[in-house]
Amino acid sequence: MLLTSFSAYCQQNIGTISGTVKTKKGNNLHYVSLLLEGTNLGSTTNSLGVFTIDNVPTGTYKLTASRIGYQTIVQKVTVTAGATSEVNLNLSEKNTRLNEIQVRGKREWVSESLNKIDVPLKYLPVTAHTVSKQLMVQRGVDDLGEAVKSTPGVRPINRYGGFQTFHIRGFNNFVLLTDGVRDERHNISTSAPSTNLANVERIEVLKGPASVLFGHSALGGVINIVRNQPSPVFNANFSATYGSFNTRRLQAGAGGPINSKWSYRVDFGLSESDGFRNYGTNTNNFYAAIQYRPRDGEILDIRMGLNKDSYDTDTGLPVLENGSLVPGMNLHNRYNDPQDFLNHTRYDFQIRYVKQLSKSTKISNQLSYYWDDIDYFSTEELTFNATQDSLTRSFPFYFNHRTKPLQNQLELTHDFSIGNIEQKLLVGYSISLMDRKTYRGDIFGEGKFTTVAVQNPILNQGYIDHQDTRYQAKLENVQGIYVQDWLSIGNHLKALIGLRYDIFNGTYFDNEVDASRNVTSEGEKTNIPSQALTYRAGLVYQPIEQFSIFSGYSTYFKPSRRITGDGQVFDPETGFQAEIGGRYYLSTYLTMTFSGFYLRKNNIVENLGGGVFRQVGSADSKGVEVEVNASPLEGFTLNAGYAYTDISIRKFGGDVTNPLAGNRIAFAPDHLANFWANYEIPKGLLRGFGISAGLYHTGKNFTAANNTYALPAYTILDGSIFYNFGKGEIRLNVNNITDKVYFRDAIYGNQFFPGLTRNYLLTLRYRL
Repeated sequence: MLLTSFSAYCQQNIGTISGTVKTKKGNNLHYVSLLLEGTNLGSTTNSLGVFTIDNVPTGTYKLTASRIGYQTIVQKVTVTAGATSEVNLNLSEKNTRLNEIQVRGKREWVSESLNKIDVPLKYLPVTAHTVSKQLMVQRGVDDLGEAVKSTPGVRPINRYGGFQTFHIRGFNNFVLLTDGVRDERHNISTSAPSTNLANVERIEVLKGPASVLFGHSALGGVINIVRNQPSPVFNANFSATYGSFNTRRLQAGAGGPINSKWSYRVDFGLSESDGFRNYGTNTNNFYAAIQYRPRDGEILDIRMGLNKDSYDTDTGLPVLENGSLVPGMNLHNRYNDPQDFLNHTRYDFQIRYVKQLSKSTKISNQLSYYWDDIDYFSTEELTFNATQDSLTRSFPFYFNHRTKPLQNQLELTHDFSIGNIEQKLLVGYSISLMDRKTYRGDIFGEGKFTTVAVQNPILNQGYIDHQDTRYQAKLENVQGIYVQDWLSIGNHLKALIGLRYDIFNGTYFDNEVDASRNVTSEGEKTNIPSQALTYRAGLVYQPIEQFSIFSGYSTYFKPSRRITGDGQVFDPETGFQAEIGGRYYLSTYLTMTFSGFYLRKNNIVENLGGGVFRQVGSADSKGVEVEVNASPLEGFTLNAGYAYTDISIRKFGGDVTNPLAGNRIAFAPDHLANFWANYEIPKGLLRGFGISAGLYHTGKNFTAANNTYALPAYTILDGSIFYNFGKGEIRLNVNNITDKVYFRDAIYGNQFFPGLTRNYLLTLRYRL
């Protein structure tokens, strides 16, 4: 009754905008973008030039109509409750620059959240990509790593059952963001769990160093998870999935107005599976956001997220030096102890305030805090006996990470002109205070260092447990001041320059504790202070409306947290990227991006043996990337990408010889390719039926810097069939159609993780 009443209330205060868009000659104009200014509501004309925008709150709006090659027009429209407002528009052809509103809402519109200025990606000297919710739904993915496979040059890795990490352009130095807020876990221990994607609207990837805007450690790039936002109109979604390995998923969300000034969004997701090779997963998350708009140009946004996830750990299958399994080893067997576990609990809070001070000036402040707990125990290393018919669990490993960062970003943007040069200036100050404790301890019990048979293993070999004895503390304070200026120099040339100065101060110590985690002995504290100046600069040249080329240069730094046994500390790692690329747009039918890059990482701390450490390491990566997004026919979309990366370890500087010089960086394949096509029949008796097909290719990559073991190249074929019926959809996804045997990752050099065998997912989805 309450839901019915609420829906009725919403319907009494909403209307519809409908109409047509034609050329000045009276021809129907399809693929025209229509947006209501100040809202996230919009539409696109069909082949008859007709459009409809439903569920529009009553009031007067500015309706913007735009298409590449035509003059953008803005018209006022008044919406009346329960009525349809008709608007008929005519666009004139033009030969001037693309209006920024034309690409909003498409895959290429990622600039405002990743570059913090309201400029289309077409006018920025960077490479960036968006993984849309629509693409995630079509592919049936519910996992961050699986989702970003749709981005060329990104190699996702999932190991130990739930720890995720990413190689971008070959390097494992990246920054993960949630709604623009740094997740510091990956910068300390490289990998960390991430919950399911029930509350995610899209995922954005910015390639190359981004230190100017987001601080340290972003050499390969930045991954930004964008969650659902509160909406001024009521909307809701529900989906239920069942599939192979007893996979069960449930997602539900709703958003809409509370009154004329308040709106909300709520999402929750449950995802559970017994898992391939009997390592199960169970992820549960809840998300709530409210938004307050007291007046035009002022927004208060409050968000809260919670997830409580658990994973049965997996440590892979030991292989021979040629990469094959020993005789008698079953691909489906799991050899680590069934008492192993990975538990992840997280609470995060964000408050963002935006105030439009004037038509050209805006100030924003984003305050965030999260509490993250990763509790892990696993009998990780598996060692063959001499006859290779049994395995010893030779290294049981335990830790409990507790990470608590408090962060704030204060920014001011100002638009102005000097002569004929338009500028968008951004000035910001950020501060991060992080408290991280990692508890470690003794492992005991009759199940420690046990041996299991390769064939028909008995996994439970007795009781095994752990007890805390100490914790390692990391207390870090990072402050940054940054400025960025975007310049439009006439119709054909754009420029971007940015500068940032960071002050980093870290304090590190080990304390001994008792079983209740009370400190019994305090360790010596070591301070590691450092400062860094980073910058980026680039140009975009647009000789014609549909084509632009760009070049850019950016720098990177990452503070060193290494402390040797004798107390030695080190300067930050440094690096840079040089890039050149281009973009081609053919109306709304085709978007193509291509780039070539060179990345260098310097000042890597190397262990030279005998307790000697020197900052002499270096590595470089060079390659090319291509991405194509096309919609040549009504109901048909295509997303494809390819990346070639040549990454290697360089010679040591000075008089030290590097025996690994020339070897490839681990887990950095030479070739990566992705493809996904989706077709839905737009009219006729079979309207709503459709089919999707895709592939993912990973080239050969080594599992360690010595390049002894290699994961062979593989190509996986996926597909789906579906039926859209009004507000609902039923979709059957089949993954690894050919049932190919492949290995996706490894630990300890030779413990390979098999990829999923052929599997299916059946999903019923409904939306309001």
